[in-house]
Amino acid sequence: MSNVILTEDPASQRVMALEEEVRFLRQRVFDLETYCELIEQSQTVKQRKKTEEMVRKSEMLSMIGQLAAGVAHEIRNPLTSIKGFLQLMQANATKNEDYFTIMLTELSRIEFIISEFLVLAKPQLVKKERRNLVHLLQNIIVLVETHAILNNVQIFLHFEPELPLILCEESQLKQAFVNIMKNAIEAMPDGGELLITVNREGNDRVVVQFIDDGVGVPEEIMPKLGEPFYTTKEKGTGLGLMVSYKIIENHRGHIQVRSTPQKGTTVEIQLPTD
Repeated sequence: MSNVILTEDPASQRVMALEEEVRFLRQRVFDLETYCELIEQSQTVKQRKKTEEMVRKSEMLSMIGQLAAGVAHEIRNPLTSIKGFLQLMQANATKNEDYFTIMLTELSRIEFIISEFLVLAKPQLVKKERRNLVHLLQNIIVLVETHAILNNVQIFLHFEPELPLILCEESQLKQAFVNIMKNAIEAMPDGGELLITVNREGNDRVVVQFIDDGVGVPEEIMPKLGEPFYTTKEKGTGLGLMVSYKIIENHRGHIQVRSTPQKGTTVEIQLPTD
């Protein structure tokens, strides 16, 4: 009896091969669809988290604004009365007039701080005027110089000649710069140097840099800068930098922070000139 070897028809083999290829392609399509679906779900989760975070910050800012408005209102009324009586007493005073002048000056300063605090409360009608940015910074340096001396910090201001004027609300921009300079000074507990530079960028922007050689900001903290109530200071509120961000944003500007732990921090502010 002879051995018979059965072989499949070549056509059948091709059909089987095609069916196998089809099964493989179907599996690949299924895998790709599953992968795309997972990516889409992941992006949806990320977007949802981002939206929730924006809503949370918005609600926090709204709450802060309501608190700020209430506190400012309650403080402003008695201050107005005190200031009025002091002015009456000053008009009839025959001695110690310098005392009255000092008290009225300090009350005016408190009123100014309250007005700046109200920036948190609601959008205000801002009267923007063209100002010399260098003169503005020079005035601020005078204000914070005592704080700098107490912390053994030297402040240097370098600027390009003939810089264009900036369209701004002067008091708000001063507040933003004061907050940033105070942060820089306090980041150098053992003393150091704060370098402020002002340069033109192109035809329509001016860049201000605040460069300190302080303790720096850890990388994991950088994304949290500007968040309400987030602070690394023992007695800080976390509102100063947040207000600065808001003011610069209202001036169509941009803040960028670069930092290296134990080497220093650079806060760069870009402002339009038009």
